[in-house]
Amino acid sequence: MKKTYSFKQNVFKKSVISKSIATATAIITATMMTSAQASAAGFQVNVQSASALGNANAGFAANTDNAAVIATNPAAAASFDKFAFSFGGAYVEPTVETTGNNTPLDPYYAGFNNGFGTNYSGPSESDYDVENSVNTSTIPSVYAVIPVGSKLAIGLAGYTNYGTNTEFPGDYAAGLLGGSTQLTTFNLNPSLALKLGSKLRLGVGAQIVYGSAELERNLGDGAALSAMNGIAELAQTGASAAQIGGAIAANNATLSGQAGGTQAFIMEGDDIGFGWNAGVLLDLSDNHKIGVSYRSEVELTFEGDYSNYQGDELTGQLDLSLPAMAELGGFHRVGNIALQYGVVWTEWSSFDGLKGVAAENNDLVLFEKAYNYEDNIRYSAGLSYYLGDKIILRAGYALDESAGDTTISIPDSERQWYTAGLTFNISKTLSIDLAAAYIVGEETSFTETDSNTGLTYAFTNKAEAVVGSAQMNLVF
Repeated sequence: MKKTYSFKQNVFKKSVISKSIATATAIITATMMTSAQASAAGFQVNVQSASALGNANAGFAANTDNAAVIATNPAAAASFDKFAFSFGGAYVEPTVETTGNNTPLDPYYAGFNNGFGTNYSGPSESDYDVENSVNTSTIPSVYAVIPVGSKLAIGLAGYTNYGTNTEFPGDYAAGLLGGSTQLTTFNLNPSLALKLGSKLRLGVGAQIVYGSAELERNLGDGAALSAMNGIAELAQTGASAAQIGGAIAANNATLSGQAGGTQAFIMEGDDIGFGWNAGVLLDLSDNHKIGVSYRSEVELTFEGDYSNYQGDELTGQLDLSLPAMAELGGFHRVGNIALQYGVVWTEWSSFDGLKGVAAENNDLVLFEKAYNYEDNIRYSAGLSYYLGDKIILRAGYALDESAGDTTISIPDSERQWYTAGLTFNISKTLSIDLAAAYIVGEETSFTETDSNTGLTYAFTNKAEAVVGSAQMNLVF
């Protein structure tokens, strides 16, 4: 293996190039940062059930229409007196449009041109524009409820609560802030539910979460800035005009912005983490139910290959917290109409950032990104209309608060969900759910500083997503 050292060490030096070669100065290194993105708040995923999606997940913790309810409330399994099985998936097509609002390299190029008699220019504002930085995703889910006698039930669920799949162009000018981020998690959630009396249900479960991650960043503007800095330092040493001219010629492609696509670093890894969940269901009647549930934080430590553009190769390690969640849901039917409501709290304050270190020496920091996240709440309300025994029409609305400061890789903002769905009860044992959602994020303007180069970028983000979901339910 090659000699290794942190990407953090001597990666970039920033300088304000003076108007003359003699006074050109350089400034010292900073820390590499990385980031992640998701289509809901933070990197959360809220598409565990097609029937719940039709109501914007309102009342999810209380509605025992099918086995998918155990995704949020393990206690609900005790309300089933027959074996229940549900499986399905969701297709998510997000659009996150990023618009650049400034050209941070301009003053550096101006100083370099004045000092060395050159005529280079940096990226324009449009070079920071990206039509869409988030890839489409298909998210599966599967659930089973197995009654054991009249008081106990076993639940087995497989789904995801967290994930992201963002990708900026390889030659993106702000490549150290963008790059690509892929996080995939899958939660295997066995549970046990107990019926206490005719109305109270209690449940507890274990979370077994598999996660895989890949982070990649490119040099972007840092390549040209580093070249300008190196030539300025050469001038400071008293190099001749011929030597300086040779250095400029050797770095012509980089100074012209052609090296921005150089990979700064890549890291990939996977892990399995553990947690627990619990719930209570007041099953007052077939028409009135209230559920409360809690899901613990899960810690993942990704470990895998790390390499950077300097030729370093080693085993990297990255700790990631999947935040705890608590949910309240209600379902109340009167005649042919049911009202559902829900409130979900997520402990985003437990996620303070991403920090990659060398697995064999945790003091060796490979990259680091701090996030200013706070706990958030998602509010939802839904209506269901029963057309006889065969069809249920669903609609819902949700307001999803922002979890923290916006960055280009986490274009987080307050989101509004508009949803609709259908349930077809084909027979007493088989039903099909179909749902669609349109999610609109608040347009957000913000600045973000790359700590490696000191460049401060200004952006505007617009985010929206279309979701389609289908699910089959069996009871027998």
